[in-house]
Amino acid sequence: MLSHRDKLTGALWDEWGACPVEGRGIEAECMGLLAGFLPNREGGREGPLRTNRLRVARRLLKLWRWTPWYPDINIADAVAFPDKAQGRRGSVLISLPLGFQEEVERFARDLAQATESPAARQASTSCPVVRSGIADRPDAATLSSHVSQAAWLRGLWGSCGGLYLPKSGYYVVFRVAHPSVAGPMRTLLSRTGLPWRGRVFHGAQEMFLRDQESIVTFLCNLGLPSASLQIEDRMIMRSLRDQANRVSNCDTANIRRSLRVAEEQTRLASRARSEGVLPLLPPALRQLAEARLANPEASLSELGNNLSPPIQKSTVKYRWARLSDYVSKYNKGVLLN
Repeated sequence: MLSHRDKLTGALWDEWGACPVEGRGIEAECMGLLAGFLPNREGGREGPLRTNRLRVARRLLKLWRWTPWYPDINIADAVAFPDKAQGRRGSVLISLPLGFQEEVERFARDLAQATESPAARQASTSCPVVRSGIADRPDAATLSSHVSQAAWLRGLWGSCGGLYLPKSGYYVVFRVAHPSVAGPMRTLLSRTGLPWRGRVFHGAQEMFLRDQESIVTFLCNLGLPSASLQIEDRMIMRSLRDQANRVSNCDTANIRRSLRVAEEQTRLASRARSEGVLPLLPPALRQLAEARLANPEASLSELGNNLSPPIQKSTVKYRWARLSDYVSKYNKGVLLN
């Protein structure tokens, strides 16, 4: 049976895979998907791209036919899924034409360098393109649009990112292996206005987000409103549960401390009675010791309220300190006055 955390993660990726995208966002998301697959090869770019995220490869196949590269590159022939014997443990291989990986890197650089403007945001949803040597590429106005940048990040996050829900806290992470992609990723994430932090982990550039409200905002910006609402509900429930646990732990600690003090005072009062010190005590202290013997589990406040006349908790503590001093002096042979 799936846990609530597994169900939430599954719902998140289901919504990501079904996220609607059109116009200029299609190319950007496909390029983001491929950018996340790029390995950090020091010796060159030879060899197919690899990923064990089957749903991401399916998303790429779904979107590719709407890109300007579809007539030149049949992505169905370029993608090889693992056989049934390997199952989920196998890797998907994506064999791109020679030079197209450079196009993926160039797209990321151009996207980061483009200047976002109000005019670009209001541009038509159609995708004007210019010819390159390999495939059609979006022009500068398309690259500078908020839609393209958000779509590229959505694709990149799908291929090399994730949402983690440990027992305490939450965090969203990007982990990019290729240095040509790491720079544009940092630039575009900085434009979101969210408190992203970065580090190098096992040779890859990581960017992660831990603030809960920022995580919900980021997922909404990716076009995942349903998952963000579910995560927000989970955050609220976890916060209420943690607060209830803190109150419960605090109450338990107070009860234990109260019982420990009551036990120590009862032992002191019994000792004073057995050693004959009780009749020698001042009336106020003798009344307090007798009240404790009659109520061995009462708290200091309850003990003070049972006296006649009632006294406050601070007075009870003060009189117990005096009583302890009397008993100590008696044991040392000092005459009690």
